[in-house]
Amino acid sequence: MGFGGRILKTDDKSAKYVNSPESEIYSKSKVVYGIYYAKKSISKEDNCYLVEGYTDVISLHQAGVENVVSSSGTSLTEGQIRLIKRFTPNITILYDGDAAGLKASFRGIDMVLKEGMNVRVVLFPEGEDPDSYAKNHTTEELKAYITSNAQDFIRFKTAVLIKDVDNDPIKKSALIKDIVESVAIIPDQIKRSVYTKECSDLLDISEQALINETNKILRKNFSK
Repeated sequence: MGFGGRILKTDDKSAKYVNSPESEIYSKSKVVYGIYYAKKSISKEDNCYLVEGYTDVISLHQAGVENVVSSSGTSLTEGQIRLIKRFTPNITILYDGDAAGLKASFRGIDMVLKEGMNVRVVLFPEGEDPDSYAKNHTTEELKAYITSNAQDFIRFKTAVLIKDVDNDPIKKSALIKDIVESVAIIPDQIKRSVYTKECSDLLDISEQALINETNKILRKNFSK
């Protein structure tokens, strides 16, 4: 269909991933890298690990973790999520510890939630990514790390955003609204209710206030 590569040296002026131009048969937004080799394992494990790049996919496969794919070096798209959904409703996104990348990841999480899928997030230690971690640890250590560090999106978003709050009520309010907007995207009412309860417990805020805010967002989205 096309070729994809990753630059070897760090250069702020160049794109990290380089792909063939779009063509009649190659559309980056519809391609999930590694899905052909991963689909059996994804169905068997009932979970898909989603990583950023080609090298992450290759290293994890070589380490014995085969239910892993990437978004072809592009931002995640609805078409890619729906392709994964054919094999499992569960996605676990594996990120390195880069702060800027983490905040950019929220868009991808919201897209997965919008498709009615279950999303969990694993953060690798600072300075590590799935590629380097797989090369420096055994398969058992890698699998154990992913399993023990997977967290739901509310805990992940809270952990990332709470660092900027510093006991500032205005910032905390913005954080809560940010999380509620993600909850409101979820199509399933029972799941929304469960996540609302978790958000209430985690951020020490009235569950009814969160329900009211969620309903306000749902009405606004419905009117659009």
